[in-house]
Amino acid sequence: MTNTVRWAIGVAAVCGTLAASLAQAQTFDVNLGNKKLGSLTYGRAAKGETLRSNLNNTPLGVFNGTFKASSRPIQSSSGTKAQKYQSLSKSSRKTRKITLLIAAGRAVETGINPATERTDLSDINRVPRDVIDPVGAIGRLISAQGCPKEFTIYDGRRAIRLKSNGSKKEADLLTCAIQYKVIAGPGHLSPLYISSVKMQVQYDFSSDRQELTQMKLGAGLFSLVLSRKD
Repeated sequence: MTNTVRWAIGVAAVCGTLAASLAQAQTFDVNLGNKKLGSLTYGRAAKGETLRSNLNNTPLGVFNGTFKASSRPIQSSSGTKAQKYQSLSKSSRKTRKITLLIAAGRAVETGINPATERTDLSDINRVPRDVIDPVGAIGRLISAQGCPKEFTIYDGRRAIRLKSNGSKKEADLLTCAIQYKVIAGPGHLSPLYISSVKMQVQYDFSSDRQELTQMKLGAGLFSLVLSRKD
């Protein structure tokens, strides 16, 4: 497999980097060029948020796999309000389970199985302040008013900053350019270690509310496109 193809599939890992009633579920097709790789579904309900992805058509099946995650508010034994994130990723290469507790924007607990998947950023003392989990990040992109405000994601292994970098409005469409950058911990997909991705999100205003219709990640000719189905 060429480095170009490996890089493009690596970008697919980013979107993965993701229950109660899915009455508010939103599903996106994941495409690389004209090839559909799979789908991603986000759901929000009273008990929390969920994220699921299924990549079942990657080149040669090398990066086929599933990702399931949830994020829900809890109250810790000390009485502190926190957000509990749990994820399970399975691919043709490995299986990984992650559990996080984030309170007031601070990571207070990280659990990763197997332990060999831990990184320096799995140590909560090294995690930047004001972070949210990956499920909450997708929720912020979906529920944004105008272009998304800057925020930092912590997935248990790295911290990623998303920052708006310009916008364009045409008729009922708003397109926001976003800088996606790993600011601490390793990049995505060893041995490529992708740490910076050009990202673009598109919102539709033709109804009475702003709706996320498309996300693009990549650079040049090699772009991963997530297009909303419902």
